[in-house]
Amino acid sequence: MMDIIFSMGLVGFMLSMLGMGLLIAYYGSSKTRNVGVGFLLLGIVLAYYLVEMPSNHLVDTSDVVFWNGMLAFIGGMTGGIIGIVIFLIAIIKS
Repeated sequence: MMDIIFSMGLVGFMLSMLGMGLLIAYYGSSKTRNVGVGFLLLGIVLAYYLVEMPSNHLVDTSDVVFWNGMLAFIGGMTGGIIGIVIFLIAIIKS
């Protein structure tokens, strides 16, 4: 159970850092672009850590329930992000 909670927290934090980093690095002013690049780098480091996690032996990733939970969490996060983007596009266009 703790494996799933720990991994979902890291995936959520990684997706947030990557998303915020992309937006801030692209739309920010010169000072805030550096912060956006820092967020991007932190997200990339977390993504690398998550890919290499099975070799860290901190989390038992051999269980099917773990992968089902991760897939459901990533799908939910992706769907939420897509929904927010569609909502923002609809507001900006109107």
